Amino acid sequence: MKKILFEKIKLLNFCGIRDLEINFGEDLTIISGKNGLGKSTIANALTYVLFGTDLKGNALDIKTFDKERNIIPEIEHSVELTLRCIEPDDIQGEHDDFVFKRTLSDKWTGNKCTNTYKYFINDEVCTAGDFKKCVDSICPEVTFRLCSSATDFVSRPWAEQRKFLQMLVPEITTDAITQGDAKYDFVVEALKKQDIETILHHIKYKRTEIQKQLDEIPIRLQELNNTLPEAEDWVLLSTYLAVNKASLSDISDKISNIKTGGAAQVRNEGIRKQLEFQRNRIDQMEKGARIQSGEQEVKHGSALITARTAKSKAQAMVDELQAKMDGYTDTELHIKQQLEDLERQKKDGAKLYDEASAEQWEWNDEDSFCPHCGQPLPPKKVLKMKRDSEDRFNERKAKRLKNLVTLAGNIKSDITKHQELLEQLNEDRTTTTNQLTEAHKSLKEAEAHYVEVEKEEPKSYTEILAANENYKQACDEVKRLEKELNTPVAEDEEQQKMLSDLEQQSKSLSEKLDNLNSRLAKKEQYDKVTSRIEECKKNKETYQNQLDELDEKLDIATDYYQHSCSLLEDEVNKHFRFVQWSLFKTNLDGDKKPFCECYHDGVPYSRLNGAAKVNAGIDIAYTIAKFYDVSVPMILDECESNLHPIAKDGYQQIRLYVSHDDKLKIETPAKAVME
Repeated sequence: MKKILFEKIKLLNFCGIRDLEINFGEDLTIISGKNGLGKSTIANALTYVLFGTDLKGNALDIKTFDKERNIIPEIEHSVELTLRCIEPDDIQGEHDDFVFKRTLSDKWTGNKCTNTYKYFINDEVCTAGDFKKCVDSICPEVTFRLCSSATDFVSRPWAEQRKFLQMLVPEITTDAITQGDAKYDFVVEALKKQDIETILHHIKYKRTEIQKQLDEIPIRLQELNNTLPEAEDWVLLSTYLAVNKASLSDISDKISNIKTGGAAQVRNEGIRKQLEFQRNRIDQMEKGARIQSGEQEVKHGSALITARTAKSKAQAMVDELQAKMDGYTDTELHIKQQLEDLERQKKDGAKLYDEASAEQWEWNDEDSFCPHCGQPLPPKKVLKMKRDSEDRFNERKAKRLKNLVTLAGNIKSDITKHQELLEQLNEDRTTTTNQLTEAHKSLKEAEAHYVEVEKEEPKSYTEILAANENYKQACDEVKRLEKELNTPVAEDEEQQKMLSDLEQQSKSLSEKLDNLNSRLAKKEQYDKVTSRIEECKKNKETYQNQLDELDEKLDIATDYYQHSCSLLEDEVNKHFRFVQWSLFKTNLDGDKKPFCECYHDGVPYSRLNGAAKVNAGIDIAYTIAKFYDVSVPMILDECESNLHPIAKDGYQQIRLYVSHDDKLKIETPAKAVME
């Protein structure tokens, strides 16, 4: 493993620090002091000298200002860093030292400033490109930031985090997932052409399409049953029709024989031609009325579908927004519960602080005597024992009070964050409430429109004909001509009576024939509808079999996917000591989707306290460093939230603490080893 150690840094006129030199400990360096003394500036200087940016990768204005916030002109600004680089193949004790330096000087001509940047490697000036090339050869910037920061990795997009974590483990094989189980064979075969997510998507899509077809069948069956005529004895009806036709033909022949005559025949022929003309007119108008009625029904049906769809969409929007409002209520309750817990912690901490503050040092006079012989101890020794006892008491008391103050600060910060969450929640609720009001308005309008469309029923065939004056006139003319045709001319009473009886019989038989023809006409419709009903029943069985098969495949593919997800998470988490990773999230429908989130003891990173976040970030950085086979100094700012960050042998740490010291304090103690 390549090892990089910071040995020394020199700052000259850098972001307000006029002149400072720090020698770093090989294992641990602690820099403390009150706010404003330049702790974060030192941290930024470490990355600036190497990469030209601050600790978070942002541009940095390094010039120094006077008390009036004016730039101090024409002075040199510089950062010089001495580091040691130990390669894996170096003999023990061998290493390379590098001195990197960046300088900035400015020249003012009136109000115009010209900046000049210079770069040095081991006191030799070089170009910016050569400077970067040398730094990258030791450790590229991306690698350095990932390995030196407790926040860099977790601040990156989850997709980028997930991609890196997958690099830590070998590819999960199908054999490891299936364990030789034959039920997964179709999945293994499909994986040769596409990934498991695509396989699941295709199965679900096919299932949805088949389910749609299956759901429509009961509706179709209901529609067909509604149009199915009542079954009759069709053979018997056909027999009745033939008998009545023969009878009607016989009566017609008798009427013709009675009406045979010269003038009467010519007259009647003319009337018949007029009748044929008028009946053709009536037939054409009836056909037109049927077509018009059908078109109106289609147009009305289309308008109903459009209005129904708009109403459904409006209802769906109302339901979605209402569900969102319900979620706000649950979230608000959760946050308020957490606030109550924090307030209790705050109260308990204040009580503990008061108790600790009230504690007084006391001396036990028995300790002034020798425990062995019982003789009084020398006064000087007793005085020293008293002083040491009081010092130890005061030290423990001060430490306890400091810890309680830090704890109180953390609780206060958490309370503020939760209050901000409540404020944001209320803002979101107000926005959603307005949206819900508009959605209800839209739904009401859609429902009213649907009612209006539903009321606008199309005119029936009969209504269209009833409104046609030409149709009425033609019917009246037919009645008149029929009456004229049936009026005998110069006939005796006997002939008139026979003719009247026969015509009455003819009329009765015609009505019977019309009824029989009407009933027999339903047979074709009955056969057609019955055939379609049987076809629907067969389709239902086919679709159900297909659905059952797809459900079985979906269960197997889902099981395969979930098993692969668990194996991947297990393999990734083997590389971490403090944190665990969840690489998938489960949606409301039970599907797992790629994701990436860090946890410690079941708590997401975003909800961890400051100390836990620091340790989680350190654990991650150490794992990344192991992956890249490099050890770089870890720079930990704001360590007052975590007084005991985890550490690891062979890795240098630079910790920055806020303290009450009026001057910067540099310490290089030995550090603890991570278990």
